[in-house]
Amino acid sequence: MTHGVETFDRSRMERDVEKQVDRAKFIDTLRRLADTLERGEPFRIQVENKRFVVPASATLQIEHEVEGDREELSLELVWERSG
Repeated sequence: MTHGVETFDRSRMERDVEKQVDRAKFIDTLRRLADTLERGEPFRIQVENKRFVVPASATLQIEHEVEGDREELSLELVWERSG
């Protein structure tokens, strides 16, 4: 029996963060991403105190949503986490 130990299952970790950044930071991130994609390398980034790596094999998606008077354009990278 274990007392005072909390287990953490990374495979069930959920997170949904949207971070507003200034124009210069946004442009810098897009440039770094584009350069990394062109080289076929993994993309390293930190969002709200969490660092992670987007693999070079990530699926790239462009999404456009319209809801009432609001429109949203998202550039998404989607991948499966490895064990």
